[in-house]
Amino acid sequence: MRALKAMVIGMGVLIIVGVIVLIYAIVQKSGDELAGGFVPGKPTMTSSIDLPAGAEVVETRVGDQRIVLRLRLANGSGRLLILDAGTGGLIGQTDLISK
Repeated sequence: MRALKAMVIGMGVLIIVGVIVLIYAIVQKSGDELAGGFVPGKPTMTSSIDLPAGAEVVETRVGDQRIVLRLRLANGSGRLLILDAGTGGLIGQTDLISK
């Protein structure tokens, strides 16, 4: 009977320790996602992209660490600018040509 009590108490302790470790892991994981966000007192990133003369930003899409700007150029054609969301730097561009 004493062995059974000891096993039950031991398993109870293991469950409590397991739940504490699980909660700790969840808190650590959620903290990683907030690391790249806005933090008061931390300097913000500033970036500049040169647009062609007469270009107008028609649409903006954000996703998967990318920002896509759809431009309407002065001659009426379109262009996509693909930016890195982390650095603000230009990754690439695609001219939209109608045929």
